[in-house]
Amino acid sequence: MGAEEHRHRCEVRQVLAWRVQFGPEWVKDWLDGVGKKRGPAAADRLRNDCRTQWAAGNRGEPGDWR
Repeated sequence: MGAEEHRHRCEVRQVLAWRVQFGPEWVKDWLDGVGKKRGPAAADRLRNDCRTQWAAGNRGEPGDWR
């Protein structure tokens, strides 16, 4: 796994942990901000991977990727 993929997975885990801590509406707002700062493709990639990982049971624990 390359550095960019590692960074992305860490970011996905952080977003999942924020969902547990702050709730899905807070995460939606945060991801909307990502779309504005980094572009819609970056936000879509995060949203999709977060959905997939959440559905698999990942709640943002360090190192967890399913």
